[in-house]
Amino acid sequence: MLLIAPAARADWQYTHWGMTPEQVVAASKGTAKLLPEKDRPRLPPFVTAAKGDYQDGPLQLRATFLFNIATNGLTCVYYGVSNHVYDDAFKAALTKQYGPPKTTSGPAFLGMTTLAWKTPTDQIEATFSKDDPAHAEQCSLKK
Repeated sequence: MLLIAPAARADWQYTHWGMTPEQVVAASKGTAKLLPEKDRPRLPPFVTAAKGDYQDGPLQLRATFLFNIATNGLTCVYYGVSNHVYDDAFKAALTKQYGPPKTTSGPAFLGMTTLAWKTPTDQIEATFSKDDPAHAEQCSLKK
């Protein structure tokens, strides 16, 4: 999943920031699907244009791809596990990939923690809560 260092630099697994929805789907080798135009949620400046699954070892991730409306380029990927059983493995995988989080925050009294990392190209925030399975948002820092 997002946790094995790829041989060729990718911004999120098989994708590169700026790819079109069609390029993301092609790079996924069939694991991501384009959403029909009428079913693409828009929250300017983003549009969700593709969704899919990503499997690595025991972790099955759901992935949602957000594109900049103006450029049609990949800007963010939301991904996460579907069951709390995998929360600890998800956290361990993120830490293995990116090192210790740069920040830890969140209202602990609500049972929520957010871990954040920053790479030269990406901002990554992972949320762990008692209510929802763990998930992360990884966005390009490129302008």
